[in-house]
Amino acid sequence: MDLLNVTGHPFSDNSVEVYQFQTYQSYIHGNLNYNDEVRIPIQDLDAYTAPCNSYLYIEGKLSKSDGSKSTKLEFINNGIAFIFREIRYEMNGIIVDLVRNVGLVSTIKSYLSFNESESTLLQNADWFPKKITLTIGMDKKVLLILTEILISNDRDAINGEDESEEPKIDIQKLYWRIPHVTVGIPEKLRLNKILNRNLKIPIKFSSWRLIEYSSRSATTRYTWPVKTTTTVETSRHVIIAFHKARKGKFATDMSKFANCNLTNIRIFLNSERYPYNDPYLYYENNKFETLYEMFVNFQELYYLHKTN
Repeated sequence: MDLLNVTGHPFSDNSVEVYQFQTYQSYIHGNLNYNDEVRIPIQDLDAYTAPCNSYLYIEGKLSKSDGSKSTKLEFINNGIAFIFREIRYEMNGIIVDLVRNVGLVSTIKSYLSFNESESTLLQNADWFPKKITLTIGMDKKVLLILTEILISNDRDAINGEDESEEPKIDIQKLYWRIPHVTVGIPEKLRLNKILNRNLKIPIKFSSWRLIEYSSRSATTRYTWPVKTTTTVETSRHVIIAFHKARKGKFATDMSKFANCNLTNIRIFLNSERYPYNDPYLYYENNKFETLYEMFVNFQELYYLHKTN
């Protein structure tokens, strides 16, 4: 027991001497327009960075399409994410992580990833959790580029009472703030040895893929075949969500989903069936305990920590 280790010396971790955020901006200066591709490079090859803890700093304003002020329009939860059609990391010119339809992906995953306290803290970021949108974390000496592609309209990011007021989001500033790490001399020598020996450095991360099925038939029972790739390993987690006539209609809220009176669902991955037993759902009688149990267990299974 540490309590009985009376001869032990105090321990101080000096492996990291400085940890501070530095700001990078894109090649595009001035206001951003629809469908713009925003590339933010980090060309300091002598820097140790921690992109997993980085964030986007965004300034702008919400108005009507004619530039006048509106009192009926407001951002939905995670609305900022819906202005990006695609976001990706490039490392030495190679795409290492990519997410399309950023708003839907980050919203769906956020519902399962954050507790009430974390959700409250994310109000400062309009609930845009970049940390879980791109899950790769790198601290190697490479040319790193963050690329975002804006959408062609702002309707999915906004909620309003009257669709006669066309929204316009004017992005005036977009910066990437990323931690730079200065390590102590012993750690620097150790890391330099690894670099000088040109060793392969494994980088473990999860990549998410969004697949939309937008032409569902009017039948109450249907099968949805989905092709997946097995370049690295098979799929580990599947999240299914339903929308009802929300896309492109800002009188509805794209951050909210529907149960569609679902009564049963199953997934076949090759010959394996998930879940093994049918859940048999009936929402009108609050019979959805099986799905709710899957919901609360997600953090423990995916992030490997107990939920509060």
